[in-house]
Amino acid sequence: MNQDFEIENGELISYHGNGGNIIIPDDVTSIGEWAFSYNINLISVSIPNSVTSIGNFAFQFCTYLTSVTLPDSMLNIGVYAFQNCMSLTSVTIPDSVTSIESYAFADCSGLNSVIIGNNVTSIGDYAFHNCKNLTSVKIGDSVKKIGMYAFYGCKNLISLKLPKKVKKIGDMAFYIQGDES
Repeated sequence: MNQDFEIENGELISYHGNGGNIIIPDDVTSIGEWAFSYNINLISVSIPNSVTSIGNFAFQFCTYLTSVTLPDSMLNIGVYAFQNCMSLTSVTIPDSVTSIESYAFADCSGLNSVIIGNNVTSIGDYAFHNCKNLTSVKIGDSVKKIGMYAFYGCKNLISLKLPKKVKKIGDMAFYIQGDES
C-alpha cells in the first residue's frame, strides 16, 4: 500500500506525498473533503474509474495543478472542489456527472475551455466564477439549471453552447465584467 495516501473504507482521506504527477490507487471510491487542498506541489492527478465523487474542498488552492482526469464513473463534484486551481487549463466533465456544485471551479484563472457532459442537470452558483481566461464552454444537453453568477467574470468567453432544455438561469449567470486593469 502506498504510504502517501490515507484511505479509509474506500475514501481517500488525505494525501501526504510530495506532489508532482500522481495516480490515485484503484481501491479508492471517493475523494474526501480537503484531501489534497493547499498542496502547491501537485501538478497532475489521474483519478481511477472506481471513484464516483470528489468531496468539498478536495483540491482547493492546488495552485500548480495543470491537469486532472475525471473518470466516466464520476457522479458528483463537490463545492469548492477545484476552487483556485489557477494553473488548470481545461476540464472535461464526464457524461456520468449529474451536478456541478457551487464554486466547484471558481477562480481557476488559467482555465480556458470547459466541456460539460450530457447528464449534468445543474451547474451550481458561482461554479465557474471569475475564470478570467475561459474562452470556450460547451454545456451538455441535460442542463436545466444554471446557478447565480455561474460564469460571472469570465470576461474572455467567446464561445458558449447552451442546451434548449435550460429552464432556469440564475441572476447574472453570464455577466461579463469589463477589463479592471
